[in-house]
Amino acid sequence: MRKTFIFIVVFVLMGGAYLYLRFGPLSPQHELKKQLEHLIQEHNHANIQALSLDEPTTGYLLELPTDTVVESATDFQGGSEQIGYLVSRVGAKPLHVYMTVTTKSLYHKLFPKWTLFKITIAPNGTLPSILDLQKIADSERNQVGMEELQAEKATV
Repeated sequence: MRKTFIFIVVFVLMGGAYLYLRFGPLSPQHELKKQLEHLIQEHNHANIQALSLDEPTTGYLLELPTDTVVESATDFQGGSEQIGYLVSRVGAKPLHVYMTVTTKSLYHKLFPKWTLFKITIAPNGTLPSILDLQKIADSERNQVGMEELQAEKATV
């Protein structure tokens, strides 16, 4: 009886820890809010332009005051294993946000690290397809890999 009780307590604690880490501070919604607020606070034109899919989005993000707070973020609305689509409200307009995950270890497969990939205010109601964004993400990863390889060759 005592072993069963200990097993149940350990199982509940492990399950609670997993749920807390998966849906608490490591959740995509939390990461989205944190990264968007940081992006708006630093107001770095180059970073905002790199993350924006179009010029109206860049202009809107640069117009926001630096103390702007992300009001809400939805759960995933779609995507693939590497790219997720969420909607967030910042200021007066909703932002359509694409986040990407890099999984390099078992820990990151259990608790993925989500980062901002692309943001748009979706002018005229048009959003890019996940397949198009997956191609962009793959080409950017390949470009970064090639730059690392060239830097490694230069040091040898």
